[in-house]
Amino acid sequence: MSAGKKINWLLILQGWTMLWVVLGHSPLGEAGEGPVWENVIYNAAYSFHMSLFMLISGYLFRLTRLSTAEGRPSMSYAAMLRDKALRLLLPMAVFTLVAFAVKLAFPGEMSRGVSLSFKEILNAFIYPYNGPLREMWFIYTLFWFFCLAPVWRASLRRGWMTVTTAAVLLLCHYFHPDVEFLSLKRVFDYGFWFYAGLVLADRNVVEKYIRPARYLLLATGAAIYWAGTITDGMVTTFGALQFSIALALILDGLMPKAFSSFRNYTYQIFLMGIFAQMAVKILFRHFDLPYLAGYLLCAAAGLYVPVLISVILQKINCRPLLLCIGLKSSVEGGGR
Repeated sequence: MSAGKKINWLLILQGWTMLWVVLGHSPLGEAGEGPVWENVIYNAAYSFHMSLFMLISGYLFRLTRLSTAEGRPSMSYAAMLRDKALRLLLPMAVFTLVAFAVKLAFPGEMSRGVSLSFKEILNAFIYPYNGPLREMWFIYTLFWFFCLAPVWRASLRRGWMTVTTAAVLLLCHYFHPDVEFLSLKRVFDYGFWFYAGLVLADRNVVEKYIRPARYLLLATGAAIYWAGTITDGMVTTFGALQFSIALALILDGLMPKAFSSFRNYTYQIFLMGIFAQMAVKILFRHFDLPYLAGYLLCAAAGLYVPVLISVILQKINCRPLLLCIGLKSSVEGGGR
């Protein structure tokens, strides 16, 4: 797959996943203390959304950066890492500093305060989960997975190597050190799902096996999800991922433009949406808004404020600004 070619069901899946990420960030108070319906949505979101994003990332990585031309990688390892550092680590640094600025400007409105010191800023980059914007762990974790490209490429060459690698990663999910340094803990937590995406793409599993049985897999995925709630978290996640992929394939046939209003800007929503949601939560605390209206406004702001900002910056087409939010300029071909 070329970098510019889009797979529609995968775009739908990205939009679906991003919707759940935003819903997971939408509770107006402390998680678990809101209405029952809010807690159900919150718990559902956190049972699978980041695992699904890792699977999608692995799938795309196999199709783009692990693809080969005449037996050689489509991009050299060093060039790939430079590209990923620019697209991931630069926005991560920018929005970590933005988070510091916002929290220092509104200290009484934040559940986790910060102080302006070199030590705390340094710690935010070394231990991103403990920083002002803990969601940044996702970017570090992805970068680790991209650094492991030679390992993934080698493991996909033989069936027994693929199975062995998957088994090792599954064991690592259950048994690993609790190390927050550079988000290493999350590498162990999510390595299996990233690799699952690689394998699905490498073996063309979706088109060969999942698409023909998508309605059956939708139903069984829902059943596995609920069974997992009383057995094991990985079972719950597996069921939710199976359900989500089947749903994306069904929507691809019935509603091919599903989530099209925001699905092309999922990374930008991840980077900027939380700030829009912070603003809504501050307004909710100071104005007498109905709870459901505040919740829906929070979700809508998380989705569409980043889209609006992205579209405006694309019109301006200033490369440094676009790089800060993970977008390419029109000179580079547009897109993410």
